[in-house]
Amino acid sequence: MRKLFEEKLYVKVSRNRFEIARVTGDPSVEIVSSPEPFSTSRLLVGEFSRAEHELRKGIQKVLPKTLIKRSPAVLIHPLEMTENGLCQVEVKILRELALGAGAHKVDVWEGKELTPSQVIEKLQNA
Repeated sequence: MRKLFEEKLYVKVSRNRFEIARVTGDPSVEIVSSPEPFSTSRLLVGEFSRAEHELRKGIQKVLPKTLIKRSPAVLIHPLEMTENGLCQVEVKILRELALGAGAHKVDVWEGKELTPSQVIEKLQNA
């Protein structure tokens, strides 16, 4: 029953930027971390606390206001700094980032950008 009403979000991560969209097709929200960046010269998410704060803020903007706080399923997709693939530490950072921002379920995707139906499929199989 939970999956029927579960909010599903697609989070694309770029340097100091999150693009967050509900898979229902609603417009996405863009969060740019400024003046304090969360990316460093070596890591897409180098300042974890800053990134978590920005992602939480973005998720709150995307989710509809309800009496009961909802915890979404999130597919998080790094768009930059993925040459030669992500290492285990980078995957863990992205997963923990989304969980800390309020997600109850997280999957990390490497590859081309996905359509809403592909995001739903990935989250169902995670």
